[in-house]
Amino acid sequence: MWGGLPQPEPVRNLKRRFKKASIGFGPWRQKAGQRLTAAVRRGELVVYVLSKPRVRSLALPSQEEMPLVPVSVLRRLIAPRKSLPDHPIRPSIRAAKGNEKLLGSLTSGLLVVRANDFDVWYRSERAKGKWPSQKHSTRSGIGRPTTQSDAVRNRVIGLVRDGKWTGRDSIATLRRLLVEASEASGGGKVPSPDTLARLVSQLHSETGESELFRAKRSRRKGM
Repeated sequence: MWGGLPQPEPVRNLKRRFKKASIGFGPWRQKAGQRLTAAVRRGELVVYVLSKPRVRSLALPSQEEMPLVPVSVLRRLIAPRKSLPDHPIRPSIRAAKGNEKLLGSLTSGLLVVRANDFDVWYRSERAKGKWPSQKHSTRSGIGRPTTQSDAVRNRVIGLVRDGKWTGRDSIATLRRLLVEASEASGGGKVPSPDTLARLVSQLHSETGESELFRAKRSRRKGM
């Protein structure tokens, strides 16, 4: 649920066959965990701790096996990178608000959310239209037109998939290729290098394509 458990077998099989596929893309998992953690800490989702996790069982866990975790306790649990882990990290009696029984469950248990509760929350969040994948449906048309047009985005993705440019190359090289393509087709204006760098970063975040990843370059120290 929170991104720290092993990948399901179907996902592992797909990753073996399609090594460059964005399935299980790390930044997506991290952002999903952060969004989910923020929701439970606001009380939008109810979290339980499953004391005896079972791989497969048709019977629903009892209340003793799956006690509710109060929001006040969730806010006290350690959340690396603003995301709660599947197994709480070093829970204390203070974090459990003095509840020794809950502390025992948190120490050996697994944080879970009911599927029905998650589905309702998921549909509500998606209806807001604020996810990166929904950017095309949320433009208001107000303000200065963006230079990160669909045409530029598609050209960048096309250059990457054709093997003509990758994140290992410079942004200057990418801009030169875009200018040449624009001049040949009579297309529009090509964004500045800074804008292109932001666009590539955004495309990597949205698509998960490894060829769009640009490693951060360390600055040279002055003499």
